[in-house]
Amino acid sequence: MANDITNNYSRVFQLIYEQDKISKQEIAIQLNLSLPTVTHNLKLLMNNDLIRNDGKFKSQVGRRAVAYSVYARKRVCLGLEMFKNYVTITAIDLKGTEIASDKLLLDYSNDDNYFQQLATWIKSFATDCGLVDEQVIGLGVGIQGLISYDRTTVLYGKILDCTGLKTARFEQFLPYKVSFFHDADCVAYAEHGKSDDHKDTIYLSIGEHLGTAIMINDRIYSGEQGRSGTMEHVTFVANSDRLCYCGRHGCVETYVSISSLLHDNENLNDFMASLAQNKANRARWETYLDYLAEAINNFHMFLDNRIVVAGELLQFINDQTLAQLKERIANLTAFPEDRPYLRLGSVLNHPVATGAAIPLMESFIESV
Repeated sequence: MANDITNNYSRVFQLIYEQDKISKQEIAIQLNLSLPTVTHNLKLLMNNDLIRNDGKFKSQVGRRAVAYSVYARKRVCLGLEMFKNYVTITAIDLKGTEIASDKLLLDYSNDDNYFQQLATWIKSFATDCGLVDEQVIGLGVGIQGLISYDRTTVLYGKILDCTGLKTARFEQFLPYKVSFFHDADCVAYAEHGKSDDHKDTIYLSIGEHLGTAIMINDRIYSGEQGRSGTMEHVTFVANSDRLCYCGRHGCVETYVSISSLLHDNENLNDFMASLAQNKANRARWETYLDYLAEAINNFHMFLDNRIVVAGELLQFINDQTLAQLKERIANLTAFPEDRPYLRLGSVLNHPVATGAAIPLMESFIESV
């Protein structure tokens, strides 16, 4: 009996979550529950601030039915993206809607002063959002590195030199639980949440560094030791003179990341703005697209799934660029394609921070 009661509570909440608004009568019909049972669970959910009375439905005859919806702003997840010189934070509600975001210029340093300064800023951000500690489900942190299965330890963090970093470094200064995520996985979470069909997908997060992630059945596929999807370190050119931060030469990272495209003291905004007038830069861009098309074609040979180009580069490419990539890939591929598989992502602003918050939100929803 206890399991039935708990199950009904969860079923009612999950149905309300899936709907923008729903009436008590419709809940009873869809879940095949009695009205007294639905009423009891609605009262419990409202007492726990998980749902709210959201007005009434329009009706031409009879009494108008009360509408119930998720109390989305009552529980909030924070997401943080960490880079060498800055951090970005976002807050999302239970429906994945962004409440606010902010950016702080802060050089990374593996010492208590850094984490204390960062924690003070995070708490100030939460306060400015009107949040109390009890509302915050947790903080997800997107990091350029491989993360342990329990999301508490950086197993490989060569870019930030943070290998061995534990969430406890954050939690000693914060009042809520902290979880780590690979930054490429975060971009995949953010993009997949915006997908209209949730197909299995390879996500290419192209920023200063290249990150790749594989989403299968709406879950990140990490493999036995959490290394699956790190296709940026597949050898792209044997005997290459391009040194990757992993210590090897010729990785895809050294040909497809933004840092591989730009020269010292260049930035992406100025470079992309120069393409119409600067022939040398234009030639460099065309060569870069050749490399990107080759990499995409190779990845598609591994997994015959959709591939989505995402990350920082997304702000500078459009449908015309996509068509150019598809044409290059068509000339490269060994097999004819029945349908196009390459798409552009849609998350332009802080996808790592957003994606770091989403798994915490989803876990909370599933736990109710």
